[in-house]
Amino acid sequence: MSSDIAPIEESKIPGNHSARKIQRWNPSSIYATNIDNSSIQIDTDNTNNTDNTDAIHNNIPLNHISPAQMYSTDSGNMFHAGSICIIMVGLPGRGKTNLSISLCRYLRWLGVRTKLFHLGDYRRKNNNSDLNFEKLMSNSYFTPSPENLDIKLLKLKIKNNMINDIVKYFSNSNGQIAIYDAINGLSNERLELLNFFNSKNIKCLFIETIIDNINLLNENIKDSVNSPDYLNWDPEIALENFKNRIKISESYYQNLDIKSNSNLSFIQSFNFGEKMLINNLKHDFLTTKIVYYLLNAKIKSHSIYFARCSLNKLNFKDDPPINENGKNYINKIFNTLKNDFPNNEIPKDLIVWTSTRLRTIQSSEIFKENGCTVKHRPELTQLNPGAAEGLSNDQLKEKFNSDYCKYIDDPYHHRYPRAESYHDLALKIEPLILEMEKLSNDVLIIADETIIRIFYGYLMASNAIDIPSIKFPQNEIIKITYHTYNNQIEKLIVNDIDNE
Repeated sequence: MSSDIAPIEESKIPGNHSARKIQRWNPSSIYATNIDNSSIQIDTDNTNNTDNTDAIHNNIPLNHISPAQMYSTDSGNMFHAGSICIIMVGLPGRGKTNLSISLCRYLRWLGVRTKLFHLGDYRRKNNNSDLNFEKLMSNSYFTPSPENLDIKLLKLKIKNNMINDIVKYFSNSNGQIAIYDAINGLSNERLELLNFFNSKNIKCLFIETIIDNINLLNENIKDSVNSPDYLNWDPEIALENFKNRIKISESYYQNLDIKSNSNLSFIQSFNFGEKMLINNLKHDFLTTKIVYYLLNAKIKSHSIYFARCSLNKLNFKDDPPINENGKNYINKIFNTLKNDFPNNEIPKDLIVWTSTRLRTIQSSEIFKENGCTVKHRPELTQLNPGAAEGLSNDQLKEKFNSDYCKYIDDPYHHRYPRAESYHDLALKIEPLILEMEKLSNDVLIIADETIIRIFYGYLMASNAIDIPSIKFPQNEIIKITYHTYNNQIEKLIVNDIDNE
């Protein structure tokens, strides 16, 4: 070796190289020493943080590891990306909140520390202030500059509180992306936000959602009244109130445009990915991921159903046809599912996904005969246990003692010899996740428990640590429904099936 080649220096900041040298998956950040757990959280119906709603609005705990995290650093952030505030722009009823939540879910799935900040939540938090709820829902509040001084000052206070929380999130909790969800309809206000965040060394990306398809707009407006603003309201009164709010916003709203906003980095999404206009973007890794996601994202209010396939005890390479027990099982799945739809009929626009294994292909025939679209995807093949297949814990401990200890320590990322890990499955099904994001139809996925765990982890914003231990009994169909503010889970019991 030539003597003029300099040796590799140790990192000047202790620990920066440890992701490669010591620990591949580092759940915490050495910089996040003052985690702010006081930030507002969604609690629309007292069901937040319970088993039937997802964790997308929860603060990210220090031990959180994202299921599809691509690499780990001691800082907890991706190299070279910096701090980014995604500022949503759009009239009411254009799907900003729905899209911001979906985008947050996807970015967290990839391992990007992301947090949602909904201006409406900060307003609702003030329901017990001197100004009552009616004033906070009044026409005056939703104008750019309310005539009532009390409302005007409170509106400014609410906005400043959220902006301050965003800055704290970056400085104290080592956040990487904050999503600012509000109308942000005035050009001068957007410029003020840009200048303020840039002064804090926070980059801004504006995303405007535009819907010019009347049918899509009407459907989205109907769904918008499921907002926490209208909890326990009469649906017709809520719809009338929301339409009035739209009219008020339309009177002052200014679209993003290249002529007057040429210095802004922004994306305009028309009808949820039907067409996109991109201005002044640096196509780094994260921005490219965001653009690609927006091309696939749709407004979602449908359900994803999960049913385990039959013959779950087979060896990985075995691929026999479905037997009589399997036929009886899938018939019971079909009949149970029917009861969850209007008129006890499975709709013909239900989309069914299975793996390419023979027994799952044959299981889907009953749905194909019903007129449903059926797709067989090799990505849905169960986790390959490799050399660990068929071995008990005692046998694994004896034969692969070192591997067994590593598996016990991290069952999500560890691979036995010639095996797959859950993390491998997560990366493998990412194309299916993006395809699922495009859909607006109900979907049934018939798959092995290992595959269902990964999809569940995505839809419910789970910690990777928890995924390998989630149980999905054979006698349950899991139903996860997209709602405006979170995903909700329901279990459909299949009668006369063993709970295994």
